[in-house]
Amino acid sequence: MQPSKALVRLALGGVMVLALALCSPAFAAEVIPAGVDLWATAAGHTHTGFGSDPIPAGFFCEGSKAFTGRIGFRGEPLQTEPAGGLGGADTIVRRLDNAAFNSKGEASTRIQLLALSLASVKPLEIEGCGKYNVQARLWGQQPTTKMRILRTAANGGSYVAPLALNVQLIFTPLNGDSMARRTLTRLVTLGPSSSAVWTYATAPRYKGRVVVDTDGDGKPDTILPKASNFFTGIAPAASGGQVTVTSCTMGTNATSCPPGYCLHQACHCNPDQGTWNPYDPGTGCNYLHCLWVCVRAGGGAAPSGGAGADAVAPVCATDVQ
Repeated sequence: MQPSKALVRLALGGVMVLALALCSPAFAAEVIPAGVDLWATAAGHTHTGFGSDPIPAGFFCEGSKAFTGRIGFRGEPLQTEPAGGLGGADTIVRRLDNAAFNSKGEASTRIQLLALSLASVKPLEIEGCGKYNVQARLWGQQPTTKMRILRTAANGGSYVAPLALNVQLIFTPLNGDSMARRTLTRLVTLGPSSSAVWTYATAPRYKGRVVVDTDGDGKPDTILPKASNFFTGIAPAASGGQVTVTSCTMGTNATSCPPGYCLHQACHCNPDQGTWNPYDPGTGCNYLHCLWVCVRAGGGAAPSGGAGADAVAPVCATDVQ
């Protein structure tokens, strides 16, 4: 599965114009201002399951059985004004506070989901009721959680950020019967992401005034704040500190990430039971939301994606054109 061109542009976040930013020791600010982080969902690696909380019998149509299965999702680019203002972004996380680093290189801020746009990978078929396309959107007031940011290198580091969101699932019948449309709301809590990396940036991830659709009605309604110097999803290209992952999902792909980096999925998980290891690729997750990040291809990483270990190691991507 190869990412779309829009997703590539998002994963790089304008990395072609950020070559200097990834290697600029002068841009090591002590405070990360409040702002938003843009993400693209790894299609097919995001799902919601109903094994522990079934959709009740009779929900879809008279006589329908309780649904205990799983629905796989892909990202749909958020509607923006101007059109395409955020590339292929389908998820936005808002950082509510300025985050000031202490002497240990630690900072924190409250975070909250601002926008979500997911669609089922394939129609959901319910026996006796037909097939449904499924969309996932945010619904109502969103909870806040705490993001802990670690600066492990001159130009960035890692972070820990569990998520919580109120989601509405919209089931639209393929036969066009508007009366058979169904909605379901629920609170989803997600553990911290694997491969959660960040770097500083001197060029904005989006420019000018961008308005985004946050309620899923297709109409942009919220003006985004000015882009900040905080760039999530690309490992720091500087000395000091390492972030490791278990495999290189997409292999080393110079067209998707800076040279020497690989496109990798980083996942938030809600387990069926017990606790979840944030470096687990999603085994046993009732809810799973995986996002694309760029990490350094090192250790035993296989060029086309394999079981080797990848490490975020010191590198400057100054050769990106």
